Amino acid sequence: MRMRYRHVTYRYTDGSQKQLEHHYRQLLQEVLRQSQQSMLHRSATWRPLADILESEQMMTVKVELAGMKEEEIEVTLYEDALVISGERRDDHEGRGNLSYHEAQIRYGPFRVEVFIPYPIEREAVSARYENGFLWVDLPKLPASQPERVRIQTSGPKE
Repeated sequence: MRMRYRHVTYRYTDGSQKQLEHHYRQLLQEVLRQSQQSMLHRSATWRPLADILESEQMMTVKVELAGMKEEEIEVTLYEDALVISGERRDDHEGRGNLSYHEAQIRYGPFRVEVFIPYPIEREAVSARYENGFLWVDLPKLPASQPERVRIQTSGPKE
């Protein structure tokens, strides 16, 4: 498993209505393009099942990736997002004269994107893969406590 860090943000700089409309138009065009392609063949990218858990100290992302090896999984941490990607291959490909009675397991490239809404302690991020599940722990930075500011009295004026 490879862990990479990237300092790219998905946030918009000005958040204007025009920019949001442009972004949604692009998303709509991409969805329409993908739906047309899926009619011709199976979708190229799929999303495995994932649980996203959060406590006061940590956010944990658990992804079901049964049948994969650690080196086939890539975990990338952006400024405000976690992206888990890879490709699960069908070990029956290439065998002739086989036909499926049922085909429910997804194969091919996959991608899971998780938005991170708060600052995390990047040096303490950890990922482990065991029993077909990938666990990524994202510890939150401790929230700064408000400090009380004393008002200085100016004393009696003469």
